[in-house]
Amino acid sequence: MNPEHLKIIQKVAETIAPRYTFGYLGKEDLIQEAIIFGIEVYDKWDGHRPLENFVSVHISNRLKNFKRDNYFRLGLEDSPQKRQQANDTKKKLMSAGPIKNDPLFFESIDNADEISFLLETLPPFLRNDFLRMANNVTITKKRREAVYEAVKEILGEDG
Repeated sequence: MNPEHLKIIQKVAETIAPRYTFGYLGKEDLIQEAIIFGIEVYDKWDGHRPLENFVSVHISNRLKNFKRDNYFRLGLEDSPQKRQQANDTKKKLMSAGPIKNDPLFFESIDNADEISFLLETLPPFLRNDFLRMANNVTITKKRREAVYEAVKEILGEDG
Protein backbone atom coordinates (compact mmCIF):
# COMPACT_ATOMS: atom_id res chain seq x y z
CA MET A 1 0.00 0.00 0.00
CA ASN A 2 1.24 3.40 -0.96
CA PRO A 3 1.93 5.58 2.15
CA GLU A 4 0.06 8.45 0.51
CA HIS A 5 -3.01 6.24 0.15
CA LEU A 6 -2.80 5.32 3.81
CA LYS A 7 -2.76 9.05 4.68
CA ILE A 8 -5.87 9.56 2.54
CA ILE A 9 -7.66 6.69 4.31
CA GLN A 10 -6.68 8.12 7.70
CA LYS A 11 -7.85 11.62 6.73
CA VAL A 12 -11.21 10.30 5.54
CA ALA A 13 -11.61 8.19 8.69
CA GLU A 14 -10.83 11.17 10.94
CA THR A 15 -13.42 13.24 9.08
CA ILE A 16 -16.26 10.72 8.98
CA ALA A 17 -15.92 8.65 12.18
CA PRO A 18 -16.78 11.37 14.76
CA ARG A 19 -20.30 11.57 13.31
CA TYR A 20 -20.96 7.99 14.40
CA THR A 21 -19.94 8.04 18.08
CA PHE A 22 -22.36 6.24 20.37
CA GLY A 23 -22.74 4.47 23.67
CA TYR A 24 -19.45 3.16 24.97
CA LEU A 25 -17.45 3.86 21.78
CA GLY A 26 -15.80 7.24 21.52
CA LYS A 27 -14.28 9.18 18.68
CA GLU A 28 -10.83 7.54 18.81
CA ASP A 29 -12.29 4.02 18.84
CA LEU A 30 -14.41 4.72 15.80
CA ILE A 31 -11.53 6.35 13.95
CA GLN A 32 -9.54 3.15 14.44
CA GLU A 33 -12.48 1.07 13.19
CA ALA A 34 -12.89 3.39 10.18
CA ILE A 35 -9.20 3.08 9.28
CA ILE A 36 -9.51 -0.69 9.42
CA PHE A 37 -12.60 -0.53 7.18
CA GLY A 38 -10.67 1.65 4.71
CA ILE A 39 -7.68 -0.67 4.63
CA GLU A 40 -9.95 -3.69 4.11
CA VAL A 41 -11.55 -2.15 1.03
CA TYR A 42 -8.31 -0.79 -0.45
CA ASP A 43 -7.73 -3.95 -2.50
CA LYS A 44 -11.10 -3.46 -4.22
CA TRP A 45 -10.22 0.06 -5.41
CA ASP A 46 -9.68 0.04 -9.17
CA GLY A 47 -7.42 3.11 -9.35
CA HIS A 48 -9.56 4.87 -11.95
CA ARG A 49 -11.70 6.67 -9.41
CA PRO A 50 -10.50 9.04 -6.69
CA LEU A 51 -9.49 6.99 -3.64
CA GLU A 52 -10.96 9.55 -1.26
CA ASN A 53 -14.47 9.23 -2.71
CA PHE A 54 -14.30 5.45 -2.90
CA VAL A 55 -13.10 5.03 0.68
CA SER A 56 -15.43 7.67 2.15
CA VAL A 57 -18.55 5.93 0.81
CA HIS A 58 -17.35 2.55 2.05
CA ILE A 59 -16.32 3.82 5.50
CA SER A 60 -19.57 5.71 5.93
CA ASN A 61 -21.66 2.64 5.07
CA ARG A 62 -19.61 0.34 7.28
CA LEU A 63 -19.88 2.75 10.23
CA LYS A 64 -23.64 2.96 9.80
CA ASN A 65 -23.84 -0.83 9.89
CA PHE A 66 -21.44 -0.97 12.84
CA LYS A 67 -23.57 1.49 14.81
CA ARG A 68 -26.78 -0.31 13.92
CA ASP A 69 -25.37 -3.65 15.05
CA ASN A 70 -23.78 -2.45 18.29
CA TYR A 71 -25.88 0.41 19.66
CA PHE A 72 -28.50 0.08 22.34
CA ARG A 73 -30.22 3.19 23.70
CA LEU A 74 -31.46 3.59 27.23
CA GLY A 75 -32.84 6.64 28.98
CA LEU A 76 -30.50 9.56 29.62
CA GLU A 77 -30.85 9.10 33.38
CA ASP A 78 -29.34 5.60 33.29
CA SER A 79 -25.80 5.11 34.54
CA PRO A 80 -22.89 4.16 32.26
CA GLN A 81 -22.82 0.75 33.97
CA LYS A 82 -26.48 0.15 33.08
CA ARG A 83 -25.84 1.21 29.49
CA GLN A 84 -22.85 -1.10 29.25
CA GLN A 85 -24.86 -3.98 30.70
CA ALA A 86 -27.67 -3.33 28.24
CA ASN A 87 -25.23 -3.21 25.31
CA ASP A 88 -23.67 -6.50 26.42
CA THR A 89 -27.12 -8.07 26.73
CA LYS A 90 -28.05 -6.93 23.23
CA LYS A 91 -24.86 -8.42 21.81
CA LYS A 92 -25.64 -11.76 23.46
CA LEU A 93 -29.18 -11.72 22.05
CA MET A 94 -27.89 -11.07 18.55
CA SER A 95 -25.56 -14.07 18.43
CA ALA A 96 -26.73 -17.44 17.20
CA GLY A 97 -27.14 -20.10 19.84
CA PRO A 98 -25.95 -23.69 19.73
CA ILE A 99 -28.41 -26.49 18.97
CA LYS A 100 -26.82 -29.16 21.13
CA ASN A 101 -29.47 -28.93 23.86
CA ASP A 102 -32.47 -28.88 21.54
CA PRO A 103 -34.70 -31.84 22.42
CA LEU A 104 -36.32 -32.42 19.01
CA PHE A 105 -33.32 -32.92 16.82
CA PHE A 106 -31.02 -35.79 16.18
CA GLU A 107 -32.09 -37.68 19.27
CA SER A 108 -35.31 -38.68 17.56
CA ILE A 109 -33.90 -38.41 14.02
CA ASP A 110 -31.16 -40.99 14.21
CA ASN A 111 -31.01 -42.86 10.93
CA ALA A 112 -30.01 -41.93 7.41
CA ASP A 113 -33.40 -42.87 5.94
CA GLU A 114 -35.25 -40.37 8.12
CA ILE A 115 -32.73 -37.64 7.32
CA SER A 116 -32.99 -38.38 3.58
CA PHE A 117 -36.79 -38.33 3.83
CA LEU A 118 -36.73 -34.99 5.65
CA LEU A 119 -34.31 -33.49 3.12
CA GLU A 120 -36.60 -34.51 0.27
CA THR A 121 -39.72 -33.27 2.05
CA LEU A 122 -38.46 -30.00 3.56
CA PRO A 123 -39.04 -26.82 1.56
CA PRO A 124 -35.89 -25.94 -0.41
CA PHE A 125 -35.20 -22.79 1.62
CA LEU A 126 -34.97 -24.86 4.85
CA ARG A 127 -32.75 -27.70 3.63
CA ASN A 128 -29.47 -25.86 4.06
CA ASP A 129 -30.40 -24.84 7.62
CA PHE A 130 -31.41 -28.43 8.42
CA LEU A 131 -28.02 -29.70 7.22
CA ARG A 132 -26.23 -27.04 9.23
CA MET A 133 -28.10 -28.09 12.34
CA ALA A 134 -27.28 -31.73 11.64
CA ASN A 135 -23.60 -30.83 11.62
CA ASN A 136 -23.76 -28.71 14.81
CA VAL A 137 -23.29 -25.42 12.97
CA THR A 138 -25.04 -22.57 14.75
CA ILE A 139 -27.80 -20.66 13.02
CA THR A 140 -30.11 -17.92 14.24
CA LYS A 141 -32.96 -18.74 16.57
CA LYS A 142 -35.59 -17.64 14.05
CA ARG A 143 -34.22 -19.94 11.36
CA ARG A 144 -33.85 -22.86 13.81
CA GLU A 145 -37.47 -22.47 14.87
CA ALA A 146 -38.60 -22.46 11.24
CA VAL A 147 -36.80 -25.77 10.69
CA TYR A 148 -38.27 -27.20 13.93
CA GLU A 149 -41.80 -26.27 12.89
CA ALA A 150 -41.38 -27.76 9.41
CA VAL A 151 -39.93 -31.01 10.77
CA LYS A 152 -42.68 -31.28 13.40
CA GLU A 153 -45.27 -30.81 10.67
CA ILE A 154 -43.66 -33.40 8.40
CA LEU A 155 -43.29 -35.96 11.19
CA GLY A 156 -46.74 -35.19 12.61
CA GLU A 157 -45.45 -34.33 16.07
CA ASP A 158 -47.20 -31.91 18.42
CA GLY A 159 -44.26 -30.59 20.16
